[in-house]
Amino acid sequence: MTRINVAIAVAGETRGRLYEIATQCRALGFGHTATLSDVGVLKGSAELEDLPALRAVPGVLGIEMEELRSSRGARRIPKVRVRSGGARRTRRAGPAPTRQ
Repeated sequence: MTRINVAIAVAGETRGRLYEIATQCRALGFGHTATLSDVGVLKGSAELEDLPALRAVPGVLGIEMEELRSSRGARRIPKVRVRSGGARRTRRAGPAPTRQ
């Protein structure tokens, strides 16, 4: 059995029942680790086989699964630096240096 990390999105009109929905999902095998009540998301883990039952819980809008990694290891995420417009570096174009 394969256990994966998932995020369960709860429909906006049912956010008042978020903890009730979390209880129902836990009863279906959801390993609940965090609740993001301001956006209506439950985070945790579940077996792949349990996902259809979790999607069928009234109030569940959708389930997002963490990307499964290959046996070659995790994919590297490039580091990106974001600079503000004032931090740009510019160089003046001058005459090319001469060699003698």
